[in-house]
Amino acid sequence: MAGEGVWGERETGEDRARGRHGTRQVVMAITLACLLAVTLLSGSCGRRGGEEPGEETGPQDTGTGSPELHNRFSFLVCGDPHGRTDLLARIISQAGEGEFLVVLGDISTGRGVEEMRRMRDFLDHSGMTYHVIPGDNDMPGGSLKAFWEVFGPDYYSLDVQDTHLVFLNDAVPGVGCPPRELSWLREDLAGARGKLIIAFAHVPPGAPVDIGKSGFVAQESESNLEMKELLTAAGAAAIYCGHIHAYMLYASGPPRVVVTGGAGAEPHLSPEGGGFHHFLRVTVEDGQVREEVIAL
Repeated sequence: MAGEGVWGERETGEDRARGRHGTRQVVMAITLACLLAVTLLSGSCGRRGGEEPGEETGPQDTGTGSPELHNRFSFLVCGDPHGRTDLLARIISQAGEGEFLVVLGDISTGRGVEEMRRMRDFLDHSGMTYHVIPGDNDMPGGSLKAFWEVFGPDYYSLDVQDTHLVFLNDAVPGVGCPPRELSWLREDLAGARGKLIIAFAHVPPGAPVDIGKSGFVAQESESNLEMKELLTAAGAAAIYCGHIHAYMLYASGPPRVVVTGGAGAEPHLSPEGGGFHHFLRVTVEDGQVREEVIAL
């Protein structure tokens, strides 16, 4: 592991209400997202819970700038492999010494536990330390049972040097970020005062659209915004998310909300709009965080 973690409590089925709007929103969702991506790009998702060679587009910076924090490490982050190991292998092949990998959900296509085991076995044999959170595809039928069985908790945190890394599940169908998890997050962040905070979630909080689905229900949007508000109040530097199969900056922050859903799934946007296969290399130095976008 990249840091020492502490387990939290199990999520229950009661927090997994389901519900989706009609598919009529898909066309509008894709159009809005394309416009948002073009606009943003041109201007330019411890304690645990929930048991049972590429092109560089240039670094982006965020952080507190505090000279009192002592950090010097880097890691790789990607989202939405969708059951593909070929691009994951290319990502891992570019890892530097001491770097770890974060997968931002939708590691599977939703076929269940055997597909997840295949992906876990690939990662286990890669020799690289990794951390995974679930996406909506990783909860077939709205259940986290398969994810818990294969990967463990669906939300947790850990410390690396003077940085607190928070891994969240905000993709529960019909719920978003469950109330029990939000309570855990509030406590977890209270214990991280004085540290640089970086968060990871599958769904970009505050996203106006849900590409490829039928739109967010109100509870999903509201709970994910509450999640973001807690992170903002705690002074988080960045939130890295997947779900949208593209690279884009959703919010300049703080915290910056960066979408990196390019590790295997079919892109939602044009290459010019950020729809290309890629991963990020995130570098943390003292109180500063910067990422490089590396195309595959």
